[in-house]
Amino acid sequence: MQDKFDPVKRFNERAAVYDADILKIIPGYEALHTNALHLLETSLPEDAFLLIAGVGTGNETVAAALRNPGWRVTGFDIAENMIKTASEKIKRHSLGDRVELIQGTIDDVLQDPFDAATALLIMHFIPYAEKLDFLRGVNSRLRPDGILITADITCDRESYEFETFATAWENYMLTTREKKDADETLGHTRHDLDILSHEETLDLLARAEFTNPRLFWKSLLFSAYVSEKADI
Repeated sequence: MQDKFDPVKRFNERAAVYDADILKIIPGYEALHTNALHLLETSLPEDAFLLIAGVGTGNETVAAALRNPGWRVTGFDIAENMIKTASEKIKRHSLGDRVELIQGTIDDVLQDPFDAATALLIMHFIPYAEKLDFLRGVNSRLRPDGILITADITCDRESYEFETFATAWENYMLTTREKKDADETLGHTRHDLDILSHEETLDLLARAEFTNPRLFWKSLLFSAYVSEKADI
C-alpha cells in the first residue's frame, strides 16, 4: 500500500535542494515570480502589507522586500526546514525589521489587513476538502479590494490536455534531470496532488468571495490568476 502523501515531510526533506531543483522542474518558474511581482508593484501602495502563503526558501519574500523598501511582508509555511532556510536569507539581507516568518498554516496568521496575498504553487498540495477554507482564510485577512495571486497545476486530470502537457513537461524535465527523477515528479503529480480544473479553480475563487479572476501566466500544466477580494 502506498503511504499517504505528507507535504510537511516532503518539503522538510527538499528544503536544502529546492532552489536548484525547482528551476529544473517548472518551465518558466522565474517568469511566474517576476510577473507576479510586477502585478503587485503596479497595484499596491509604497507602504503595502503583503502576505505570502507557502514562503518556501524565502526567495519570493526577499525579492519583494528588497525591491520595495516600504513594504512589510508576512510569510508562512508548514515545513520547519523551509522556514529555517528562509530565515537565514532574511537575516543575510537585513530584512528582519520588515519581514515576519511563521511556521504554520493560514490559521496561525493573526495580522490583518493585508493589501495583497500570494499563494504560488501551494493549493495543489492542499486537500480538496480544505481548499475553500484556505482561500476564505486568506480573504478574511485582506483589506477591501485586496489582491490575491494564485498559481497551481490547473487541469482536468482525465483530459487530453493533461496528457499532452504532461508529456511535454516530461520532455522539458529530461533536459536537466535524470529519467527516474522526472518519473518521480510525474507520479507524484498524478497520484498525490489534489488538482483542480480551470473551471473548478474559478468556481472555488468565486465561492471564497474573490472576483474578476484573470489568467496572467501559463506554462503547460501550470496556470496563474490574479483576482480581488469581492465587495460583499
